[in-house]
Amino acid sequence: MLTDYDLPPALEADLVALGQCLLAGTAPPTVLVAACVAGLDGLPAAQVVTASVRIRNALCCFCYPVTDPEKDRRRICGVLAGMPMLAQVLILHRDGHVREAALNALATVPRSPFMLAALVIRLNDWAGPVREAAARCAGRLFLQVAPDVAVAMGLALRGSWQDWTRWAPMQAACMELLFARPAVRVQLVARFATVCDAPLGVTLRYFLRTPLLDAALPMLAAMARQASVRATALQVLLWGQARWKTGTRQEWVNKSLGLDRPVPALMRRDVRQPVDRNALIATALHDRAAMVRRTALRALAQCWRDFPDLALIVPVLEADPSPTVRRWAGYLQRHAGGMD
Repeated sequence: MLTDYDLPPALEADLVALGQCLLAGTAPPTVLVAACVAGLDGLPAAQVVTASVRIRNALCCFCYPVTDPEKDRRRICGVLAGMPMLAQVLILHRDGHVREAALNALATVPRSPFMLAALVIRLNDWAGPVREAAARCAGRLFLQVAPDVAVAMGLALRGSWQDWTRWAPMQAACMELLFARPAVRVQLVARFATVCDAPLGVTLRYFLRTPLLDAALPMLAAMARQASVRATALQVLLWGQARWKTGTRQEWVNKSLGLDRPVPALMRRDVRQPVDRNALIATALHDRAAMVRRTALRALAQCWRDFPDLALIVPVLEADPSPTVRRWAGYLQRHAGGMD
């Protein structure tokens, strides 16, 4: 059971009152619907899955046990037909038929990261007709979503939609449509470059499943404020591959004894960005973050024969504050000791 997020009491009370009106088949006061929508707009997008459970429980707390679900459904859809603004709330309803009807009626562009995330998760709905309705709705509305709302939603969900298993290429194309807009891409790159209080390195790996941000990698490797972003961009550029975790797999430790261990299962995509490899390594070796210097050294260990001034840089690295960097420097000293 999901218990890690509770709705604000005022919003929960409004949703319960709205649910009562819907069950009775009466149009709720406009001010009540507006209060529910405003309350939803204020919820954190990162909590959309857990909050959705709370929302549908509040909306339907008087509906179960259900004695005549078909009758209740007709009542709710009848109210929705006369009051389209309800669609913003009912895309989170428990009943799949109601969610489908709400998505078909939704004409309001999501104006907050949470409401956009609520529409996005419908692309992965367990009911096929709801997923199809969500894709049609996304086709109508995604091009009108404000870039800052799209970026905030994308970073809050941390690319988690990449792991969804129910959706088909039609639904996946909706997310590409959302983030491929130039204005959205520019803001997304700017956020990766400037934000320093979120785990953006892992999020960047998810976004690099597609070539959307490939052209920005040199800038991120050199200028991003967060070390994990610089290290991730640097690694992709130096190895020419974007890698991301897709789960775990079992790896044998001792097959004869039946001993194994879980290890990350990775997927890869080739990234072709023209860069000066040596210049990139040289710059990264002077980075203020040890994790960036370590990333550069792992690459340098593979191409040290072609690196200029290696004899000058190794003594500096041997005095580095990071023990791992010093070990890499020792490795280079042993293997390149005869290069003088």
